[in-house]
Amino acid sequence: MKLLTRHGYLSLLLCVGIFSLIIFHFWDEELEFTSGQPFSDTERPRPASTSRGLCRPGVPCEFPEIVDLRVILLTFHRPDSLHKALNSLDALELDGDVAILEIFIDRYKNGSIHKATVQVADNFTWRKGLKRVHRQMKPVGIYGQWIDSWKPPKDSDELAIIVEDDVDLSPFAYRWLRQTHLRHGRKSFISGYTLQDLNIRIPHGKNINREVNRVNGAVLKRYPAYFFRVAGSWGFAPHPKRWREFQEWFHTDAEKLRHPYVPKARMNTNWYKDFERQHREDSMWTMWFIYFTDQHDLSTLVSNVPKFSSSKTNSLSCNRLEPGLHFKEGRTKSAQHCQKILMKSWSEKFVANSVQLPLIGYEGQYLGLV
Repeated sequence: MKLLTRHGYLSLLLCVGIFSLIIFHFWDEELEFTSGQPFSDTERPRPASTSRGLCRPGVPCEFPEIVDLRVILLTFHRPDSLHKALNSLDALELDGDVAILEIFIDRYKNGSIHKATVQVADNFTWRKGLKRVHRQMKPVGIYGQWIDSWKPPKDSDELAIIVEDDVDLSPFAYRWLRQTHLRHGRKSFISGYTLQDLNIRIPHGKNINREVNRVNGAVLKRYPAYFFRVAGSWGFAPHPKRWREFQEWFHTDAEKLRHPYVPKARMNTNWYKDFERQHREDSMWTMWFIYFTDQHDLSTLVSNVPKFSSSKTNSLSCNRLEPGLHFKEGRTKSAQHCQKILMKSWSEKFVANSVQLPLIGYEGQYLGLV
């Protein structure tokens, strides 16, 4: 055997070191793809690549397979909250449809990642189907997590529910979404579906109080859903076509826009301005979506099942108000609280079969049936 020279030995050590760094980097970024409930051969999605780079920062993520539902779960550094959200998703009714759970974990500004959160995501087995864990390659913030985590496939019927780790869903959230989409998804002015029925805020001002009260009392109680100009993010399912258009705009023309103010959406615009003064505007991605939908005259279909059914226990989503970007310590609601208000039994009456539904403007004004 030929002995290595000192120079050759050092070169070998250098190569081994570089190779080890590459392997470590790929391991840190790899995607975990695990299976829960098995699929039949006819319905199993084609396994996705487990290589690094399936989803890249700043680019809407396109997945290699098409499914009926993609659950996008966004998290950062709240392992306990993530655990609660995952338990909630384990009860989701799919009615025989195929779904994949995509968990996106953001990084700290220094590039590190919260190991306990990664561990919770890695150790969870979703009983409803396949699970994939995405460790962001670099910090992307709430904008990157929301806007770039799902690029809807063209010419498909795939839907996505996007939730943060402090939101629990009713077992019937997808059933409501799928049936509602079948009935109203072809409307040209729909921007998406909001599972959030609580905390859809309409400002109360001197000139509109009477109108708001009339809408709430006389109109909305007759419908299990209505259209509203602003999307709620406590469980949001973007309309696939509109979401692609929004993503394209956000990554091109929106870069020229300094302030996405919408004068008619006074409350939301004022919130955004407050965040700007605090240098926290990067925590309110929804303002950009509000601007886009305003420019294109789009509205979101909102669940109104609790008011329609006169029951406070028929919500499709519940926010536990965990401490984070928008809520401070002391406001957290327990998982038990959410279980009390989430829908536990299903009725076909909860789906809006009416061809037309009420449209509510930014400040609560009833604009008619659409």
